[in-house]
Amino acid sequence: MRKFKSNATRDTNKGKISYFGFRHPLVEYSFGKYMLKHQKQADGQMREPNNWWGGWDAKISIDSLTRHIADLECLHAGLYVYKVRLDDGEDTVVLPEKKNPLPKNWEEVSKEDCLNAIKFNCNAYLLNLLKATD
Repeated sequence: MRKFKSNATRDTNKGKISYFGFRHPLVEYSFGKYMLKHQKQADGQMREPNNWWGGWDAKISIDSLTRHIADLECLHAGLYVYKVRLDDGEDTVVLPEKKNPLPKNWEEVSKEDCLNAIKFNCNAYLLNLLKATD
């Protein structure tokens, strides 16, 4: 038991999950910004923040995860990665030099973006796995 100066008592923290200790506010803020940015769909509509909770086939998460890891590897090697929005989807362009100015519908990808995308796909895959064991 823990006893405080106010005479309040509480059980010990032993064996309890320390959510605050396992997450860092700066990382969660970065992830939140990333997710907010990606709530806007290609058609301009905003999706619900938790719409991914319904899940999808794990292959979707693995495919996306693998693409984002490849982008991160390129950035880590000193290359520049750009996402290009096309009428029928998206393409990735990898260049040895920075493209300046960016053409219309081009967006530079950062390591932060890659890591947040990887985190999201890991979360979606894990949720898929956890829900399968229910």
